[in-house]
Amino acid sequence: MKLWEYVGKKIKVTCIQGEIIQGKCDRYTQALDNEPEIASISIDSGEIDYEIYENEISKIEIVQ
Repeated sequence: MKLWEYVGKKIKVTCIQGEIIQGKCDRYTQALDNEPEIASISIDSGEIDYEIYENEISKIEIVQ
């Protein structure tokens, strides 16, 4: 997955456990700068800020 391509876009993320998170992707952190060395994105849902690791993501869709 090329997570950096979603920064600045409104997205809908489906996690592997079925949870759906929707909001604006406001940050990408590459694996080398992250502990436990897995890339992640941050999503501002308007109420809560989420950080989602690449290995937790099943699907990402861009929302218009």
